[in-house]
Amino acid sequence: MFRHSSLLLVCPLIVVLGIFYLTTDDGSSSTETINAVIGDESYIHIFGEKPGPDIPDRVRIQTHLDYVSDVLRNRPVDHLTEKQKQNRKKYLNLLDDYISAGEFPHNDGHPDKRRPTFISEGGHICAVGYLVKQTAGTGIAETINMDFKFAFIPGINHPRFLEWADQSGFSIDELAMIQPMYGTIVTEEEKINKRNPGGSFGFGSAILGSVNALYLSSPSAEPLIFSSPARNHWFGLAAGSASILLGSRNLSNTKEYTTPDVFVCRGTCTITEVTETNHARTVIAAANIGVGLVSVARAGYRLISGTDERAQTPSGLSVTQIVAEPLENAEVVPALTYTVRF
Repeated sequence: MFRHSSLLLVCPLIVVLGIFYLTTDDGSSSTETINAVIGDESYIHIFGEKPGPDIPDRVRIQTHLDYVSDVLRNRPVDHLTEKQKQNRKKYLNLLDDYISAGEFPHNDGHPDKRRPTFISEGGHICAVGYLVKQTAGTGIAETINMDFKFAFIPGINHPRFLEWADQSGFSIDELAMIQPMYGTIVTEEEKINKRNPGGSFGFGSAILGSVNALYLSSPSAEPLIFSSPARNHWFGLAAGSASILLGSRNLSNTKEYTTPDVFVCRGTCTITEVTETNHARTVIAAANIGVGLVSVARAGYRLISGTDERAQTPSGLSVTQIVAEPLENAEVVPALTYTVRF
């Protein structure tokens, strides 16, 4: 019966690999996108890859604004009035001046890692805010900042802003495409390696490791816990799959955060970006995956090919004898071996 169960054996492996894929961090999540509309399309277009966490915020902002300026200049404007066309051209020139100046705001009070910031501490103004300031006046820009400092463009419903946007020659979506999400100012960096794997994870690893060792040490053709060898191999398949799952969910142990919290800091204190790793947990997780793969391979092989009822040398630790050539008279000395019998 078990010779025809290959499909059933594949199912647990598919589930494990699926969960591994969904829970493995590819690294992109550690860096939020620069824009709410097109994400990091600008950086990918210029450099051919997503920006890593080590890319300076200024580079990401300038890359984004340069890219968006070119995109907007090449869009059709036949639907605009003559006044809107003139304003659009003028504002795009102002945007280029803003990019060249390179004085950008930073997120100085919102709990998000990246957030639109109309005017930050020190008077640094955002790209859209700069266009408002240069064409409608500083007073209007500061008024908008009072109520909509961290708002996305579609959420700014101030009457003066909506009037300005209507005459700008840009749609709300285009203004939102311009608007970057700014990061916090990181003045210090700290790296921490926690060497404690954690109580629950360590306990679970110990239990599953013992269970897998028990299965791998048992003869493949003799019952271990259950009444038949085949059931033992199903037990080994489950134990191995559980070890792979536990290991895959704990393989990535890198966390990034800022201290103190940027919302508490409000731009008036030193912000430290902390990178926290846990190499001990990662090593144990990798060991779980390795042991689990051996158990799954052994169980799958036996369940698909059929359990050999012939007597076999049992798996496990054993004492043997070897000829020690370097010693005089080629002495026979005892040695320890560990065998996994498939």
